[in-house]
Amino acid sequence: MKNYIKIVVLVCSISLFGCEDYLDRYPLNNPSDATFLSNETELKMAVTGCYSALWFKIEDMPFHLCFDAATDIGFDRNGSALQALGRGAQDSRNGTIVAMWTNLYAGIAKCNYVLGNMERGKSIIAETTYKQYESEVRFLRALFYSYLIELYGGVPLVTTPLTLSEAQMPRSTKDEVANFILTELDQCAQYLPQANKPTSGRATKGAAWGLASRVALYNKKWDIAATSAQKVMALEGSEFVINNSYMDLFQYAGQTSKEIIFSIQYLKGTNVHPLYRLLGSRNAQAHTNKKPAYQLADSWECTDGKQIDESPIFDPKQPYKNRDPRLGFTLAVSGSTFLGFQYETHGDSVLCWNYNLNPAKRVGNLEATHAYATFTGIGWRKYADNLDRSAINESELNTIIIRYAEVLLNYAEAKIEAGTIDQSVLAAINKVRQRPSVNMPPITTTDKNELRNAVRRERKYELSGEGFRLFDIHRWGIAEDVMTLPVLGRMKKSYPAVAPVVNEIGTAYYTNIPVAQQGESADFKMRVVEVRSFDKNRDYLWPIPYIEMDTNPLMEQNPNY
Repeated sequence: MKNYIKIVVLVCSISLFGCEDYLDRYPLNNPSDATFLSNETELKMAVTGCYSALWFKIEDMPFHLCFDAATDIGFDRNGSALQALGRGAQDSRNGTIVAMWTNLYAGIAKCNYVLGNMERGKSIIAETTYKQYESEVRFLRALFYSYLIELYGGVPLVTTPLTLSEAQMPRSTKDEVANFILTELDQCAQYLPQANKPTSGRATKGAAWGLASRVALYNKKWDIAATSAQKVMALEGSEFVINNSYMDLFQYAGQTSKEIIFSIQYLKGTNVHPLYRLLGSRNAQAHTNKKPAYQLADSWECTDGKQIDESPIFDPKQPYKNRDPRLGFTLAVSGSTFLGFQYETHGDSVLCWNYNLNPAKRVGNLEATHAYATFTGIGWRKYADNLDRSAINESELNTIIIRYAEVLLNYAEAKIEAGTIDQSVLAAINKVRQRPSVNMPPITTTDKNELRNAVRRERKYELSGEGFRLFDIHRWGIAEDVMTLPVLGRMKKSYPAVAPVVNEIGTAYYTNIPVAQQGESADFKMRVVEVRSFDKNRDYLWPIPYIEMDTNPLMEQNPNY
């Protein structure tokens, strides 16, 4: 059962906040009902309306999962605004850029309305209840701002409902907004519940501390990042765990896992998403619109803890054998079973097994024959659950925003960058690497540079497909290197005879492997799926949307847009 945000929010949020068009990012006028929020029932409805602001989608994806498609590990097959971001072809009218700004500020507007008007019921609502609802809304507002500053840099810091005359505001600096977020999270954590209930959909102390560890890490506030993560780690066992099964976290089977700290909740009849259709295979009646870059499959280590270009147990003829299990849990690769079908993208494999039938039956293999199936030759496995096959656009699988493994990696990275390396750093990394279903060799080095590279690789192995990669390659300053590489697809009828060159942070380079030029057959050469560019003087930030520039004379555009 999903005991969380109830359908009653729809009536409340529609009547209270109206249509979320662009201008509604700030509530310019109070609702006509001046008594609303004067009792606990109305406050609860309004707070739930704030959570509903998390439901917006980009290219049909829950918003926080779309970012990987605009990085070196992903690709949007649709000719979309998201695809343009990946190519480095964005401008201030890009639909993804405008929609992200609009919807994040719409969420902030809902939060500001509640925070600005909830005092109407303060005298008749129990203080602990009042403080908890207030803190939940402040958490959500902080979450929305955390995405804004990483995408756009400094943004207008709006904390109260605005009138029309107040609607034009200048940008605060990124550091000012980051400090505001961290102060908010520190204060609201005091009044949030400690119990971690992954399917409640509500903010907890762990969610506030986990988000604080992320925001502080992204903004090089190492001590705050480590301290915030430690507060979560102190509750390991009772409230937070590393789930034994990595794959279950992204399937219905794992939705109650206490590794999940905060997730967006879905429920048929209220709100759903089409991730099965976007990520699932053609054989399983899906469209595979969102694809991983082939290079990603060559990132994971072999089971001996060595990169594939160094490991003696790597066999280029069987490239997915003897590999970190997270490769097979994250990606659908040739030779695996995916959504009940034999997954095979070799061009001559015109038939495959359908294991959903009893007995299994050979059927036509759309992964080899369909024009839109094999762009990169691999697929995303996370969030594609066979239980959704009968309703490919109506998944109610919750999508994770914060989980305990990320917090552990935040802690390790912050300690490494602060130069305070001790055994707790190795313990945090290895707890992630050595969950029972993964069980990779432990990291043992205490050299700062080696540990920095190790934790960067680990974030790629652990978090791919979850929306973190854009922020990582930007804050590490490596986007100018990895985003100038093309997106590659597999050789249609073979595998490379040798491993690509893999660098210290898990990026694969194919300088020693033939790549098909324009017009050449890709049967025995790597396919170029997309050519990309990245302007290091511009593309580390997205542009401020054109409509904001047109309507707000106090707004300044980001450099070189």
